[in-house]
Amino acid sequence: MSYYSEISYGTRDQWFMTLYYNRWFRNMTGPILDVACAAGDFIAVKPDIVEGFDIDEDNLRRARQKGFKVRRIDIDNGEMSQLQNDMYEGVMASQVIEHLDHPKELLLQIKRILKPNGKAIILTPNFPHNADLFWDDYTHKRPFTRKALRMIAYDAGFSDVHISEDFRCMPGMGWLMRSFRISPDALGRMQRLVFIRGTSWILELKK
Repeated sequence: MSYYSEISYGTRDQWFMTLYYNRWFRNMTGPILDVACAAGDFIAVKPDIVEGFDIDEDNLRRARQKGFKVRRIDIDNGEMSQLQNDMYEGVMASQVIEHLDHPKELLLQIKRILKPNGKAIILTPNFPHNADLFWDDYTHKRPFTRKALRMIAYDAGFSDVHISEDFRCMPGMGWLMRSFRISPDALGRMQRLVFIRGTSWILELKK
């Protein structure tokens, strides 16, 4: 067992996974790939069109027990090359790029496997504004600023690039949004007015 398989991913709010899916992938027919899918919380939103891969055997076992389509792939060992060209309409890579020795390889592979006009969403800790969230995880290897994300996206061949901040800034955001029916964009605008920074960067890439 690891911290990620036993503690971290066992406490995620499934409501947020559904919110993320509806925000970026609602009208897609698939397939959609969840990179570093853990136990499959994001796959669970739409398992008929979402599949995933991970390197953690405990998480993969749990995902398979739920009937999800997952496989073991190590990005840093070049194993994403086994995925087909122009295969996926959407790709979700949440909090993974900062763990990699070769982060540009992830984006190069995502560009290759995306269908024409496909979309990828990359989430990574908002550095340096939430530096403590980055350094609290000893498995993190490389922080990304807004400028660094734009640079790596360019070097990977993406020209349609949008970078924003996640609306999540503290515990209780889900309750607030559900109770008052606040959209992520509206909540983000409210945060910016009072100079509150989101916990993650959102890198949106289109092929």
